[in-house]
Amino acid sequence: MDKKYRKKLNTEFLEMKPLMGVLTILNNAENKIFIKESTNLKALSNRIRFELNNGKFDNRNLQSDWIRLGEESFVFENAIIVPWEENKFIDYKKKLQKARNDLQEEQSKAKNIY
Repeated sequence: MDKKYRKKLNTEFLEMKPLMGVLTILNNAENKIFIKESTNLKALSNRIRFELNNGKFDNRNLQSDWIRLGEESFVFENAIIVPWEENKFIDYKKKLQKARNDLQEEQSKAKNIY
């Protein structure tokens, strides 16, 4: 690989922004939902799936349903995507918490929340 191409790839990698927003895990069998926000949805999804598969997730209700019903009963979905905004000072943590709270309020009418 030549140096110019490698430098270009490195620059592109450093400028990449992870996908941030609100993740939902829907228990289709019992109409329950788990909602969590993150500045890196892919990492959050991978971490939660790993912890659930190894019996180490901190939400005991979700963990016991995962063990009892199996992974095939659950759907992971990026419910809300929050876009990055260049050259602005934004408190993304507050923005994500507000998005999660709004979704939680909306979903609590139709589904049980973990």
